[in-house]
Amino acid sequence: MADFQKHVKEFEKRDAHLLAASVDSQKVAMQTVNSLELTYPVAYGIHAKEISHITGAFYKEEKGFLHATGFLLNRNGTVMVACYSSGAIGRLTAKDCLKLIDHLQSQDEQS
Repeated sequence: MADFQKHVKEFEKRDAHLLAASVDSQKVAMQTVNSLELTYPVAYGIHAKEISHITGAFYKEEKGFLHATGFLLNRNGTVMVACYSSGAIGRLTAKDCLKLIDHLQSQDEQS
């Protein structure tokens, strides 16, 4: 999340919106928001098992959390890229998302 916050202005220039979601309670999620100084929305209290079933995100049942899962949606809400992590590595980066947004926008301009 901190990586995306560092690049938030670049997303804004592209009229791209960021959103994070967490299984954490409101209190814990707000601690994260405050500690990382996040300026984009963070949903909290999502039901991990249900979200895993809907999205395919890896669910760690014994600990009750989801592994990091990232989606890049177009303006119509279509998933353009999905990145499913099953451990400590394997996440979308802000720079990769910005490059893909630029690529997709240039394709739209050409058509």
